[in-house]
Amino acid sequence: MENAKLLFAIIENAIDGIITIDNRGRIESLNPSALKIFGYKQEELIGKDISVLMPKTDKSKYDNYFFHCQDTEEEKNIGTAKEIRGLKKDGAQFPLRLAVSKVQFQDRVIYTGFIHDLTKEKEEEEYIKKYSTELEESVESRTKYLNQMLYKLEKKKKLI
Repeated sequence: MENAKLLFAIIENAIDGIITIDNRGRIESLNPSALKIFGYKQEELIGKDISVLMPKTDKSKYDNYFFHCQDTEEEKNIGTAKEIRGLKKDGAQFPLRLAVSKVQFQDRVIYTGFIHDLTKEKEEEEYIKKYSTELEESVESRTKYLNQMLYKLEKKKKLI
């Protein structure tokens, strides 16, 4: 009993989102972080298809993959993390890292998704790219200026 309480506390306080779905893709549970990431309340998502949390353009890819895994037992993405896009309640799309694990629990299969919102990382990445480009342009400009100055100095030396 103590172990179950500890596990519950860990899940409830995890920084990343945790979502469980059944073998038909219906949401069974979400931790507070998952609810915060997507902007929903628990009662708005329980029993809904997991595709409600992804852009429509990705829904068919998800459906095809999920049901292909069910039919063939081929689960190449289970246990690996991949970057995908999520869909918030307000319609905003955002980048996330998703890792899915399969759990055999009593007489049924449960899939657990671990979700990390990549929005801040992507913004920082973009800022670094922009800063690097500006820095390269600045170095290029200063190099060009220095070369012009050296050329003028050489020209003056020849005249003296």
